[in-house]
Amino acid sequence: MSVVLAAASLQPAFAQEVGKEASSSGVRRNSDILAPATYVENRPAIDGVLDEPFWQTIEPITDFLQRLPNEGAEPTEASEVRIAYDGDNLYFGFTLFDSEPEKIKRTILKREGFIPQDDFIYIGLDSYNDDRNGYLFELNSFGTQGDALITDEDQVQWNWEGVFETQGQVNDEGWVLEVAIPFKTIRFDPADPLEMGIVFARGIVRKNERVYWPLIDLDYKRFSGLAHASQYATLVGLRNVRPGRNLEIKPYLLGGAQKVNLGVDGTENDTDGDFGLDVKYGITSNLTLDMTYNTDFAQVEADNVQVNLTRFSLRFPEKREFFLERAGLFSFGTQGTETFFSRRIGITNDILAGGRVTGQAGPISIGMLDIQTRDELDVPGTNFGVARIRGDILPGLTMGTLFTNRDDGDDYNRAVGVDMAVRFWSGSTLDAWTTNVWSSEGDGRSSAGAVDLTIDTDLYLFELGYLNVGDDFNPGVGFVRRRDMIRYSGKAGVSPRIGRGDRFVRQVSLSAGGEYIEGQNHEKQSTELRADFSFSLENTDRGGGGVRRNFERLDVPFQIRDDVTIPEGDYTFNTANISYRPNWSRPLAGMLVASYGGFFGGTRTTFGGGPTVKFSKHLEVRLTANHNIISLPVENGDFSTTILGANILGAINRKLFAEALIQYDNDSKKLQANLRVNWIHTPGSDLFVVFNTGYFFEDGISFRESALDTRTGLVKLTYLWAL
Repeated sequence: MSVVLAAASLQPAFAQEVGKEASSSGVRRNSDILAPATYVENRPAIDGVLDEPFWQTIEPITDFLQRLPNEGAEPTEASEVRIAYDGDNLYFGFTLFDSEPEKIKRTILKREGFIPQDDFIYIGLDSYNDDRNGYLFELNSFGTQGDALITDEDQVQWNWEGVFETQGQVNDEGWVLEVAIPFKTIRFDPADPLEMGIVFARGIVRKNERVYWPLIDLDYKRFSGLAHASQYATLVGLRNVRPGRNLEIKPYLLGGAQKVNLGVDGTENDTDGDFGLDVKYGITSNLTLDMTYNTDFAQVEADNVQVNLTRFSLRFPEKREFFLERAGLFSFGTQGTETFFSRRIGITNDILAGGRVTGQAGPISIGMLDIQTRDELDVPGTNFGVARIRGDILPGLTMGTLFTNRDDGDDYNRAVGVDMAVRFWSGSTLDAWTTNVWSSEGDGRSSAGAVDLTIDTDLYLFELGYLNVGDDFNPGVGFVRRRDMIRYSGKAGVSPRIGRGDRFVRQVSLSAGGEYIEGQNHEKQSTELRADFSFSLENTDRGGGGVRRNFERLDVPFQIRDDVTIPEGDYTFNTANISYRPNWSRPLAGMLVASYGGFFGGTRTTFGGGPTVKFSKHLEVRLTANHNIISLPVENGDFSTTILGANILGAINRKLFAEALIQYDNDSKKLQANLRVNWIHTPGSDLFVVFNTGYFFEDGISFRESALDTRTGLVKLTYLWAL
């Protein structure tokens, strides 16, 4: 064994010079650029100081190039990356030189905070080297962590949280970052030697400069090019690395108290305790089983309040960790018409238990999900099942199928769909899907489908879309905002770059488009024509605006509020909007939006936005407001809606932070507050303290017991055993 390890430690000798291309064809392919990893006997201390002797023996990657502002130019500051590994971890040592180290931006301590407002580093790993999927690790000079999963070079899910170690330090020459990513945190094929796709990106915020290794052309636009795993270089030299069948056990203990206002019956107090368990097991190196029992989501952040001024359902995003992990694999459909939407699970009944299997076998991705909810009062428990298969048929061509089932013993709803995605040129795609639903309710079968073509480069944009939704299309584990429609849409635009670091304006965008919606009877329902512009400045400020011309046909009256009804008829109206967003990295930032125009025979004026104040790395306050002034030619048609919000973020260090979300809306006249304190006591393990309360201000501002809605306090402790 020692002979094998000794040979592995000499592996850079077989690779070409760091960063050089392996191909002599003359055609630049990033996958031909090699990044050798060096085997080390002793694990480095992850302290942000590259003082272990082996770091100095590794030839660094240095030939970063600008992506912004001047694509292909030499960076204004030098960067060095060294890569090492042992049997357990992949190590990165970054030396990021800066001629003005006192100006390095570093304000974010909270894990998964908005790290790009600081100077940052991204590490992208295509662990299966399949040019489709991967992991992103986002870090600043503190070592504050963010991480994400990439799916099909398109979706980037930031709610995945892997376990890895980081530490950064600022010194007289810039900043140093040390990273250790356990091999059991990522999934990969058990090949020997092992190869992965890899990319690095550095952001120098005060210069609005982005430098990459290898350079990913501006025409690749998904998440600033980092979602395009096919454009990564190749990490080589990993030998005798095995993912193993790792086992993770994560139990929780929960205790809390609640007070509920019962109206004339007074209030009710209740205390409770509970426990549950999450288990993750590597069935094979490529297949992972997740199991959950007595699932609890008490620590999940509250939804942002929304006031609905449309005829259609509002969509609230999924925020529960169990459903967010590998969510991209299960994604199916078009936003607003989704065959699978996990937020439909556990709405009325708590989750008793569930399991999920995800993995990859060569070009095939596999996902299966089964959840059982509890029987509660008069509502029987329901079983939710989902199966997903998707694979690369040809380079750039992905096809898949999805099956969903919702069954409570009496009623059922089942859906089967197929989809296809073609990736071509740079960031251009052709997407198509169709779904059929069979249900014990209604007329039995219903269907929906879509085809979308997007040609998207740094300079121009062209989109065509077709969406057909049956009048009774209702996937039981999906979300459908609008039924009984056939929508035709299109858009074209240009985005010329005015400056490349040498002008006030960096880029402007001009676009025009529209949509035509008819019912299944081919009678017109809605139309929209729009023209938009936007700009980005050299200092990263952004702004824009647009005009709209809308047509809406109401076949039945539309009750926009309890006491306001818009009569049936045809309505045509025009609106205009503007917006401005200063550089997010400034101590005082924020956003402003405004619009004015017609609205169902009357007018609607909207103001929104608010300031964000960064007092220090320990405290940030975001204030938001959204105010609508509505005037309609109907009874009680003059009214307004207001949503006020305050988001307070506090952090003691990278392991202890808190967030408070306070919201009020004059529609429900309810004040809501959600406070969450999170202490990461060991990697992957947390202590949460959560407090929620709500008051109705029907008769003015009052915090008396009679105005109370609910008040809840709880403590939740989790601990991760990685075996």
